[in-house]
Amino acid sequence: MRQASRVLLAFSVALTVALAGVGCTSQRGGSSGDATPGSATTSHLTGPPLTLGFVTVEGSTLGSYPETRVAAQAAVNRVNTALGGVGGRPLRLVTCATDGSPESSQNCANRLVAEKPVAVVGGVDFGTQAAMPIYESAHIPYVTGSPQLSGELDSKNAFALSGGSVAELLGITNYLTATKHVHSVHALYVDLPGLLTAAIQGSQNIFHKKGVSDVKLIAEKSDAADFAPALTQAAAGNPDAIIVVFQAAACARIVQAAAALNVHSDIYLIGACATPAVPQAAGGQTDNLYFASSYLPVGTTGGDADAAAFRAALKPNDRTSASQGAFSTVLNLRTLLARLPQPTADSLTTALRATHDEPNIMAHPYTCDGKQLTIFPAVCNSAVRLLQWRSGSFADVTGTWQDGRDLLSLIG
Repeated sequence: MRQASRVLLAFSVALTVALAGVGCTSQRGGSSGDATPGSATTSHLTGPPLTLGFVTVEGSTLGSYPETRVAAQAAVNRVNTALGGVGGRPLRLVTCATDGSPESSQNCANRLVAEKPVAVVGGVDFGTQAAMPIYESAHIPYVTGSPQLSGELDSKNAFALSGGSVAELLGITNYLTATKHVHSVHALYVDLPGLLTAAIQGSQNIFHKKGVSDVKLIAEKSDAADFAPALTQAAAGNPDAIIVVFQAAACARIVQAAAALNVHSDIYLIGACATPAVPQAAGGQTDNLYFASSYLPVGTTGGDADAAAFRAALKPNDRTSASQGAFSTVLNLRTLLARLPQPTADSLTTALRATHDEPNIMAHPYTCDGKQLTIFPAVCNSAVRLLQWRSGSFADVTGTWQDGRDLLSLIG
């Protein structure tokens, strides 16, 4: 398990750099529940507001995720206007944008801690590991629906209500081996020698031990002028599946190249690529594209009240797994806070640690016992869904959750 820990930790750190560098078997997610017609609106809420901090990367050359902030604020608005606040008290969101550097994440942490929030919600922040000691010292829980770095995965003060890219890759692997029974898997991954290479080789070990005879790894630069040559290598021999590990911008170019090359193999992409812009780049050739996501698809109509509220607040191209994570996390925290006689950071931390199969908005129920992914104790939920792009939105493929946490023992 020590080897598995090193490999997955390497994967976690390296994959984040790559993406920046350019329980229960329920089939449904949770629901925050609508307030009754007589519930309070913001103007009728009384008492001092409860503050949530929120941090995400915006306007950086490493990436920008303003949709996560918009989603978090939309969830706060829903709490205050439709759900009666938190025990009749309004919820308040204080936001801080980082530039992706450790220093900016530390600066945001200090600013948010000064606001005395009951929790800090993480959108997408590449410098979180440097900020975690500040949250820990202040005894303020850091809660995220889209974890990126090891600090968000293993801090004693962090709670990841989804497993992020680590869980997504494990889920894809589980689906390919247990359901599809593939014989050949090729992986096209961003070229970062050292850490990422070790992580990809760890995944290769899983496939080999699961009886997959043909496993090929193809590395390419994230800023490659043309992905066609690398994709041609990945598609050689028409493998049963091609796994793509890149950031969204590169994924869009890769699926565009796949359509131009008429690649027939099924292509599986991690959640960072589960944005509308990626399948749209394929020019209608999306039948062989699959996306792993920690969240249920919201579609264009239907679903529960939370899904409808999310759709109403987010533009279609901003309805990503990351923005779903921000929206979901705020509503999940409101549910826990509303149960507490005196909601504080300490009591919320205790409540999070006591969760067991807790309903999770638009996601699989979560359990924050530190045992869901034992080498990453902050992860409270490792289940993912497989999605496809159909009729202008993401749709569920299998109707079941994929959870590959038991595969960890095969990495070493």
